[in-house]
Amino acid sequence: MNYFVSVLTIAAACVASAAALNWTVDPAGIFRATSFGQRYAKALVISEHGLEFPQSLDEREFKAPLADIANRSDCVVIGSSRIMQVGSSRKHRSFPVCEKIINLGVSGAVIQDHVVLTWLALKNKPVNLILGVDPWTFAYGNDERWKIRYAEQYPAARMEIDAESLDYSTSANTNRWSNLANAQYTKRSLYQLLSGTKTPSIVPAINVDEDFGGETSIVLPDGSLIYSAKYVSEAKQRVFPVDAAAYKVDGLTNDSRAVRLYQRLIMYAKATRVRVVLMMSPYHHNAWLLKGAANVKAMEATEAIVRKMGNETGVAVIGSFRPELAGCRPEEFYDLMHPMATCMARLTASARL
Repeated sequence: MNYFVSVLTIAAACVASAAALNWTVDPAGIFRATSFGQRYAKALVISEHGLEFPQSLDEREFKAPLADIANRSDCVVIGSSRIMQVGSSRKHRSFPVCEKIINLGVSGAVIQDHVVLTWLALKNKPVNLILGVDPWTFAYGNDERWKIRYAEQYPAARMEIDAESLDYSTSANTNRWSNLANAQYTKRSLYQLLSGTKTPSIVPAINVDEDFGGETSIVLPDGSLIYSAKYVSEAKQRVFPVDAAAYKVDGLTNDSRAVRLYQRLIMYAKATRVRVVLMMSPYHHNAWLLKGAANVKAMEATEAIVRKMGNETGVAVIGSFRPELAGCRPEEFYDLMHPMATCMARLTASARL
């Protein structure tokens, strides 16, 4: 009996310590009235050349607030880091038919990111919604970062978009206070405390040539990204492997529940009289060479689903995971997964929204 009491006491002490740590450090600013992400988003849209992108900042912290100004643009782009080169404030601009783009792409975006960011953006009635689909978009459980930022928005968005199939196992019952005991948030708080990392500063960026980059990565006023000169230089010298490790596609890649939810998301957006476009950004040519690889299988299966989904929902589908179909050259990639702005500009040049 004493053993179990001791275990429970220790467990309670650990949870209390984690809660105190997360409340005090609060690296994502989710327990404060005005977060760093909100201030960053406000500064970003009025900046001339964008803002420097702090390495410690998760894009979710400012892309959700950025969605609140979606009505200032005619095109909103949602997806992962693979669409972060899509923008209207760039040297190599995308979608010439769009006068102004807001890019809400976040690293490793999963279906929950798509649901919440679409829901937030639609509140401001943009004209066009461009959904960047990845090989892992129609899956659950392969990235938990959304829980830190969207714990409260996701159940509300999911209920409005697809109440009939709401699956409470997808953390629909959580809220931001659950992050007090969230292991991932505790790890982040602990890292910030031990490393002495302070809340990053908002630093206006200088005008740089996106083909070469600047001293740091830069988020442009439209939310798109310019990589640092170091990263750009390394990418130009990189030898692309054939046997790339599977990224978010080593489990159930195309869950029927997720496919259905995404179809409902499209129909929900169309019901608000927004034009919806599904977009697939290409992978590097070498990513396709190993035919039996998990990445290849996922790309082939997901692309087929996306094209079928476009037909069934009556929305346009542009691009492809295959670089030759997207019109992108081998030298137009930062790595196996991330196409450069020149590739994305060519892919979207003739798109009709």
